[in-house]
Amino acid sequence: MKKTIFHIVIAGTILLGSTFLVSCGDLGVTVTIPYSQEVRFEFDQVDSTGVLDTTGVIASNLDSILAANDADRDYLESITLTGLKLTMVDSAGNTLPGGNFNALNNMIAAISKDTVGAMFQNIASLNPVPQNTPSINLVVDTTVVNIVPYLAKPTFKVKLTGGVNTSINTKTYVKAKISFNIRVVL
Repeated sequence: MKKTIFHIVIAGTILLGSTFLVSCGDLGVTVTIPYSQEVRFEFDQVDSTGVLDTTGVIASNLDSILAANDADRDYLESITLTGLKLTMVDSAGNTLPGGNFNALNNMIAAISKDTVGAMFQNIASLNPVPQNTPSINLVVDTTVVNIVPYLAKPTFKVKLTGGVNTSINTKTYVKAKISFNIRVVL
């Protein structure tokens, strides 16, 4: 009788343990994939103080990022913006020696999931803009916690707007390095 109870307890433990291991395998593990994308923007000249702005359509690399990490769009939990760095560049995209953001009071970055008739969501800003520096880091708006709806489309728009404190008499080029954390269940 003791042997029978002992065998039942052992069999039950093995059955319960294997069921637990199989179900844990089905749940997967949530991982964070850091990713960044660089885009060059062009600003037209501004003859007087006012607003400098530009919009660019960006191709989303979401599917290739997920595929490279053996992940699937169906298990995507969130995408959050972690950084947005702007650097003064020349027309070829090379860092501009002596370039700076001195003509700007502030800068706002916004994102839209629609490329036509876009409704923009502010995602980062900087006010005031530091002077005499070729690069600036915008402060990420932490209230925008999930930007999956924007990057899930094949393309999305990013709009940069800056308050100008002096005339800008030439075309200006800025490289934006946009950094994200992609959370997905593997």
